[in-house]
Amino acid sequence: MPTAPAAIETDDSQPKSWLKDFLLTWVGRFGVFLAHHITRPLIPLYLLTFGASSTLIGAFMAVFTVIATGSRIPVGLLIDKIGRKPFLLYGIAVFCAGKLGYLWAPSIALMLPFRILHGLGWSGSTTAVSTISADIVPQARRGELMGYAGMASSLASALGPVVGFAIYYQFGFPGAFIGATIVLLLSFVVSLPVSEPERVTVAPHSSRWLDNIVIKQSLVPALGVAFLSFGHGGILTFLPIQALKIGFSNPGIWFGVYAACILLSRPIAGPISDRVSRRSVIVPGLVLNAVGIVVLAFSTTSTGLIWGAIIGGFGTGAAQPALMTVAVDQSNAAQRGQSLAQFQFCYDLGIGVGSLALGALLDLTNQSFLVMYLATAAVALIGVAIGWRTPDADVQISRFNVQG
Repeated sequence: MPTAPAAIETDDSQPKSWLKDFLLTWVGRFGVFLAHHITRPLIPLYLLTFGASSTLIGAFMAVFTVIATGSRIPVGLLIDKIGRKPFLLYGIAVFCAGKLGYLWAPSIALMLPFRILHGLGWSGSTTAVSTISADIVPQARRGELMGYAGMASSLASALGPVVGFAIYYQFGFPGAFIGATIVLLLSFVVSLPVSEPERVTVAPHSSRWLDNIVIKQSLVPALGVAFLSFGHGGILTFLPIQALKIGFSNPGIWFGVYAACILLSRPIAGPISDRVSRRSVIVPGLVLNAVGIVVLAFSTTSTGLIWGAIIGGFGTGAAQPALMTVAVDQSNAAQRGQSLAQFQFCYDLGIGVGSLALGALLDLTNQSFLVMYLATAAVALIGVAIGWRTPDADVQISRFNVQG
């Protein structure tokens, strides 16, 4: 099994060598995800003002994911060859252009170029910041600290929709998009002082191009997160509409509760994955995610929706960072960007397919959220089966074979 070259691993006995950059990347990551989640639940409602159907909304949301997904692998390869930081900074800049463009476009068709910029910026910035975090953290605490790094996105997911709807109710859609752009600019400034760890380069390990693009060792956790994120595509896109229909006046509260539970799960699940095994966190987390979706399926009140957020939030918060940590465990340092790009490729693919397929399913079933969520739960169960096959061998390597 490949192990990371010593030149890029971090010595836990010298925390000052990594703590500053870890904190800066944490703040930068928080800002990128906060900007994304400020507008993420508002975009479907914005599209409704143009008369869009559920199918069109799902398709528009999927455009972002298709672009982000399609660019993940090339971005991962280039991040390993060129460096992490340029993609972080340029990604944030392109992300800003996409956010502002939504306001300038007078129709859904003319929003599409900015949706593409949004996807490209998201792909570059999130792949780069995740890889920098993985490079920085000490190997023996990888599961714990990757969980803490993920807390930046979880906290942003909690605050983003609440802040987004609050801005929307005060200043409308323009206020929300401009506010998100300001947050991105602050993230850009915070990311400027980040120091990249020394990179290790190796020659291609195979003459077959596919073997140098697909990281086979980390493919299982990537597939696992795809089945996890399939449900996220439908939930993130259509739950605001469902919530408003049943009288939940501020859907941002649901997203806040959901992400807060993700946040609370991280300090518990991360150390368990380091001390026991990754699988001991992944499988229960995937099961809870499926149960939370079933609860949403039968919810007819805001209370039911909140219970679905609590259960699903704890499940996602446990499973997703543990799956990402396995992707890091199973790849060497010279291909870490590529491995994480593959992981996020699958995550984005799940969201894109989910939002498109579940939007079409809603139209076919006369807007039956029950059918949509039950179909989502069935897909989530496939993810549970994949979770059972997640490798644990490299946890022992990272726990006992660390220098320092």
